[in-house]
Amino acid sequence: MSKFTGKKILIFQQRGWGVSIGHFLAKKLQAEGCRLAALTFKRSAHQYLLDQREVKYDLAINDDEVMAEPEKYLGADDYSLGEICDALGVDSIWPMVATLRNHVKSYREKYYYSFKQNLPDEEIILYVKAVYKYVLKIFNDFKPDLIIAPNFVNLPHIMFNLYAEKRGVNMIAVINCKIKNLYIFTHDYNDSSGPFYERVDELNDKSAESANLDKAKKYIAEFREKFKRPAYTDKYTMYQKKSWRKKINHALSPYYHILRWYLKRPVNNLKNIGPTVDYRPPKIILRDHYCHDRNSKFLENYHFYPFDKLKKFAYFPLQFQPESPTDVNAPYFSNQIETIRLVAMSLPADYTLAVKEHPAMQGYRSPSYLEKVDRTPNVKLIDFRIPVDEVLKKASLVINHNCTTFMEAAFYNKPSIQLGNLGTTLKLPNVFKHTDMTTLAAKIKEILKAELNNQDYERRLENYVAAAYDTGFEFNYHNVWLGGESGDMETLWQAFKGEIEKNLEGRENR
Repeated sequence: MSKFTGKKILIFQQRGWGVSIGHFLAKKLQAEGCRLAALTFKRSAHQYLLDQREVKYDLAINDDEVMAEPEKYLGADDYSLGEICDALGVDSIWPMVATLRNHVKSYREKYYYSFKQNLPDEEIILYVKAVYKYVLKIFNDFKPDLIIAPNFVNLPHIMFNLYAEKRGVNMIAVINCKIKNLYIFTHDYNDSSGPFYERVDELNDKSAESANLDKAKKYIAEFREKFKRPAYTDKYTMYQKKSWRKKINHALSPYYHILRWYLKRPVNNLKNIGPTVDYRPPKIILRDHYCHDRNSKFLENYHFYPFDKLKKFAYFPLQFQPESPTDVNAPYFSNQIETIRLVAMSLPADYTLAVKEHPAMQGYRSPSYLEKVDRTPNVKLIDFRIPVDEVLKKASLVINHNCTTFMEAAFYNKPSIQLGNLGTTLKLPNVFKHTDMTTLAAKIKEILKAELNNQDYERRLENYVAAAYDTGFEFNYHNVWLGGESGDMETLWQAFKGEIEKNLEGRENR
């Protein structure tokens, strides 16, 4: 008999992940004797779950149906926000609300999202209460032993994570640990707990040794010799010349999608929400296409501040938005323009702040946004095409809420100040957390004097990389998730199986 027999697993069968990875895991877990429940995101993902015949679910709830009519889902039930906060162990629900991009931002009004609120507070509160109701329903009716999610990306994920934690139920997701092609498991929405984090601490306090230490040293040496770009950046090459065939295909693409829209109306329409990235009527398809082209052209032809003229500077890489590292892990710093202004104000007198566009946002950010950044005192917007390693080698420090650049800066012994709560990067020896903007100037002066070229720093950096090899797994996770490539799914299953087994055993031993 399998160790999993009779165990109850809740899976967030979310969007494309639910089809490419989630369904595969569900089949494997069912074969091991697990009982399953699903929370689906996106109506088409829910329909896929209903149509398939390979996996039986004890319970399935579609978040989109709840979001479309939260008052109807609540029925006669009602909960106060105070009651919900007490159940979750938080002081306020509003930092979580900030993660609801289709509520607090508007895709209807602007590409790529307006920062104007899309729905009134009253309807947002109804949705929060409705989510709390299905959290209670799943825990009362299904009683999960473990929750699997693709990521921690918005309010339902955070609410489940907090509610489950108070009841001794783990929630796991896979994340990129910032070491190329390596993925690890995290147990909370700030990515601060799980096997990797425990392993780093063990290695740092010398209570354990890693068999992967030489491998870690080799990785660090290779990175310092030749910069290792994150795999996801390979496709962001808009500034490279396109063939005539690609140009024609690109020009015709919106009309192809409009034709498809008329031939088969998309099911992902929430009337109260309006247009979203999942439901784009013809006029929105055209708007998005031509806005993206306009934004791309603007960025390509913009007169950036000459990089060679920069002397002493701190580096602030703009982050993709909306996205979890900004909205989930740093809700108080999600206004990047304002954060940049405050950071620039806090720099020593002879320092300036260099800002560079995120590679994945090329074409998404509006010209007015970038011009506001560029026309902020003591800020210099530099060319997005400048290689990151060149910027880091010249920078004195990195300041951001949460970013992969902290990891890259670690290999060059560059200090970094993290404003957000992302736990993964806080394990790096070059990262210092600071959240009080009124005392940031003093903190910057302190960090600029920090000595990072020493044996203890190198040991802790080696421990970080070694811990990633000790607890992580190599897999083409991102591309498999997106459905663009295949991978050795048995490798993925063995990684999940081992993690699930440890979590279930841990629950039994409590």
